Amino acid sequence: MRFTRLSQSAYARFVEEQERVLFPQLPLYAEQRRGEGTEVHEVGVVDTVDGQERVVAAALVRHQPWKRAFTRANIAYGPVMDYSDRRLVTFFFESLITHLKKDRRMLALRFNPLLAERFYDDITPTGPNPVASTFKAAMAELGITNLQKEFYESADIQARFFYTKDIAGMSFKDLTKSVDQVVRTGFNRAGTPGVEVRFLEADEFHILEDILSHTADRSQMQEISTGAMSFYQGMKRVSPDKVFAPVAVLNCDDYLAGIATETAELTAKVAAVDEHEQALEAEGKNLAKKQRTARNEAKSRREVLERRAEETRSHRATAGNEIVLAGSLFIACPNELVYLLSGSYREYQSYYGIYLVHRAMLEWAVEHGIDRYNTFGITGDFTEDASDAGVLHFKRQFKGDVEELVGTWEAPIRPLLAKALGAIG
Repeated sequence: MRFTRLSQSAYARFVEEQERVLFPQLPLYAEQRRGEGTEVHEVGVVDTVDGQERVVAAALVRHQPWKRAFTRANIAYGPVMDYSDRRLVTFFFESLITHLKKDRRMLALRFNPLLAERFYDDITPTGPNPVASTFKAAMAELGITNLQKEFYESADIQARFFYTKDIAGMSFKDLTKSVDQVVRTGFNRAGTPGVEVRFLEADEFHILEDILSHTADRSQMQEISTGAMSFYQGMKRVSPDKVFAPVAVLNCDDYLAGIATETAELTAKVAAVDEHEQALEAEGKNLAKKQRTARNEAKSRREVLERRAEETRSHRATAGNEIVLAGSLFIACPNELVYLLSGSYREYQSYYGIYLVHRAMLEWAVEHGIDRYNTFGITGDFTEDASDAGVLHFKRQFKGDVEELVGTWEAPIRPLLAKALGAIG
């Protein structure tokens, strides 16, 4: 085995062949970081397999500027390798640390592998991952330590817990049956006149930013920084076929026109039953129970539509004819769709905008053979008092499972200097 810098094309080929790679280890991430002026290196281990040299482990290493004159190496959700191969794990990190020491400005290495700590059924742990024990033993041998911090405590820490739904082999019909009733109700609103999902272009990301800012103002979620939003916008420009920003939009005029059409149909239906009832009474007969029930249902539906029309006219008067209801940001990874950011306007929740966004993306996922629908970061606190209790409740409606990773790890490259400058710990 030998450790080496990889060409961008060799790295891209390697990750394309992997079963699972999250976006901070994808070429589109490196391209956008380089576009910002950040130094990013593709590194890996090459070994002879079946008589040919092949990449067997790799990582995107971002060189984070530190105190102007120094840097810290960061690997987010990587390296990408077989963590059950302890020899490979040890060789990779030994070699990476040796490689980083050649840079006199380098202070420390920080990374968080995409490796499960334990497994879950929904939010209930079902057992430890033995590969995590192998990894931790290798880290202890190398003197690499676990950093006991979570993403909600420090902005430079990656999320350790996800909530992910396995959708491998599912049709959209199967998928719809597998989710909670409230999700199915929202999905069934697809096709409602005046409500549609459209996809933002990169120069429209201010719309998504407004939604996220509004959501942060009324909840305990962290507000997305301007820099982070600019980065995602840049990734959309780099890979428009892998970065999606769907928004649900209400056109009040079209919605009201749809209500008017349905109301007219219901009114005609009620009138027809009334007329039929009068004719029966003239003959001394009674209206059938089935017809009475149908008329009552039509009247009830008409009352619901009248309330919705009144609500919509009120929204139109205050917010205009076209109203954004909800929006999200998704990134497509190998075999996986990551639901990274989301927000909605509480006053418009009755239009089920956020569920229509998820329907559109799950339809896309099924059409493209995606195996995992990753709703991404949660705190790992499953109590009702958790800061993200509402977020977790929403995500659990999709009937997935928690993923708990082994967390963030760090190794000082220049221990005394790294500690003095706060690059570790």
